[in-house]
Amino acid sequence: MMDDSPISSKTTGETSNKINNQSKSTRRVLAKKSQATLPGSPGFWLFKALCQAAAVACCLFICAACGMAGADQPASPQRIALITPAGTGELAEAIRLGAEAAAKERGAQLITVEAYPVDSASHTSPNADYAISPPPLGTPAAADRDFTRSEREQAQVQAAVLALKQGAAAVLVDPLSEDTLADIIREAETARTDGSIVPVIVLNDEFPVKGITSVISMDNLEAGRQAGQAMAELLEGHGHIALVGPDPLSAGLVLREQGIVEALQQYSGINIIPKSVCNNRDACWQTVKQLLDQHELAGIIALQESASLGAADELHRRKDGRQISIVGFGSEQQQLEQLQEGVFQRLIVQNGYSAGYLGLNQALAKLKREHVQTRVILETKVVSTDNMFWMDNQKLLFPFVQ
Repeated sequence: MMDDSPISSKTTGETSNKINNQSKSTRRVLAKKSQATLPGSPGFWLFKALCQAAAVACCLFICAACGMAGADQPASPQRIALITPAGTGELAEAIRLGAEAAAKERGAQLITVEAYPVDSASHTSPNADYAISPPPLGTPAAADRDFTRSEREQAQVQAAVLALKQGAAAVLVDPLSEDTLADIIREAETARTDGSIVPVIVLNDEFPVKGITSVISMDNLEAGRQAGQAMAELLEGHGHIALVGPDPLSAGLVLREQGIVEALQQYSGINIIPKSVCNNRDACWQTVKQLLDQHELAGIIALQESASLGAADELHRRKDGRQISIVGFGSEQQQLEQLQEGVFQRLIVQNGYSAGYLGLNQALAKLKREHVQTRVILETKVVSTDNMFWMDNQKLLFPFVQ
C-alpha cells in the first residue's frame, strides 16, 4: 500500500496558504471601506455632505408642494354690503343690478340689504345673500304700514350694523338722511378691532358728513336746470308753476330746487309759486289737490318719485280737462307707464345701474389701496315719449331687462 501522507500534507498547506492570502485581501478591502466612512476622513465628509444635500432637496420639494397646494386655494372674496331704504323700487333694483355686475367681474361678494323696519330687533332672511329682508306676511311691514321717517332711518342703521357684523369690508349706502349717514359712518369707524376703517360709499345723494370715502350721484344742480328748462319749453315760456316735494333734508334736493329756479328765472312769463312740502305719495296727492283748487296752474315740477306719483293721482281723479304739464324725477315703473299715457310730459332720469356698478368699484379700489374718486357724477337725461325707447336709453330706463 502506498503512503499518501506527504502528498496530503502538501496539498493542505497550499490550501491553507490560499485561504490566508484571501483573508488578508478581504481584510484590506474592508479596511479601506471602513476608512472611507470614518470621521475625519475625506470620504466621510463627502458622504455627510451628500446626505445634507439630499435632506435640503427633500425639504425644498415639500415646501414647493405646500406652496402649490396653497396656490390652488383662492383668497376669500371681499364682502361688500349694499344698503337701500325699504320700498325704493326700480331705482334701488337698478343700483343692485349694477353692484352685482361689478362684484361678479371683480370677484367680490355682494350682501344686498333692504332695510325694513320691524317690530322685533331684527329679521334675518334664510337667503345668505341678504342680511335683512321683508318681514313675513302678517307683520305690520308686510301690510304696508306707513312707517315714520325715524323708523326707516333706524332700520338703515341697524342694517348697516348687521352687515358689518357679518364681515362686510365696505358699505354702499343710499342714506335717508344726514343723521342716518353719520350714524353708519360712526359704526364703520369702530367695527374693526385692528384700527382700520370700513369704507362707506354714498349712492344717489349728497350729504355734508365727514368720513365719506366716495359719493356716486347725479349733478343735482344740473338736473334741476334740465327740469326747469324742460318745463319752460313745454309752456313756451308762460304760466304759473308749482314745485312739490319733500323737506330739503339733503344737499342734493337743495341743489335740485336751486337749478330749477335758475333755469326758470330766464323766462319773465313764468311765475313760480312758493314750494309746497310733502313727504310721501298720499301727502303729495293732497298737496296737489289744494294747489289746483287755489291756483290756475299750467305746470308742476315734482322733485322726486313720490311727489310725481301723488300729482298724477290727483290729475287722474279730477279729469276736468285742464291741461297741466308735469315734469318729474325718477324712473319707477308707474312713472314710465304714465309717461307713455301722457300724464307726465318729461322725466329727469339718472343711471341707477351705473351708481351701483361704480360704487362697488370705488369700494374695492379703496380696499386695494388704489386711486379712489371722491366724487363721481352720474349722467342724467330728459326722457319723453319721443325718446324713451331709443337704444341708448334702454339700459337707463330698463336695466332689469336682460
